[in-house]
Amino acid sequence: MGKLTEDETVIILCEYLKQNDWIIESYCLGRKQGIVIVASKLSMKLAIEVKGAKANDKSPIKKREFFDSGQIKTHLGKALVKVLEEKHLNPKINIAIAHPDDVDIRKNIGHLIPFLKHLGIKHFWVFADGTVIEE
Repeated sequence: MGKLTEDETVIILCEYLKQNDWIIESYCLGRKQGIVIVASKLSMKLAIEVKGAKANDKSPIKKREFFDSGQIKTHLGKALVKVLEEKHLNPKINIAIAHPDDVDIRKNIGHLIPFLKHLGIKHFWVFADGTVIEE
């Protein structure tokens, strides 16, 4: 399947969450603004910001076949700001960031992912085959 777009990552992660008894309250595909996935389970609510390994083929801003190291790092920074803003607005919500399992993403930011849990941010690695690893 190659490198996953954000939309492909969202679809796989939503399926995983549903299989694990989460109710998907909302999700965004394309260039819509806002938290990408909002899910709930029992009395918990989860807001997930999702990033891809390449732009959607129909994206008007696509310049490269896949994201380079600078874009990967910038996307992580934007995701951090987005989930922290959501936590500020909704202190009781759980927050997370998801990335496709990708060699370039792991090479450029994989070493930073363990620090997310110290900030109270869950992380999901999403695989093209539907597997998801939570950290």
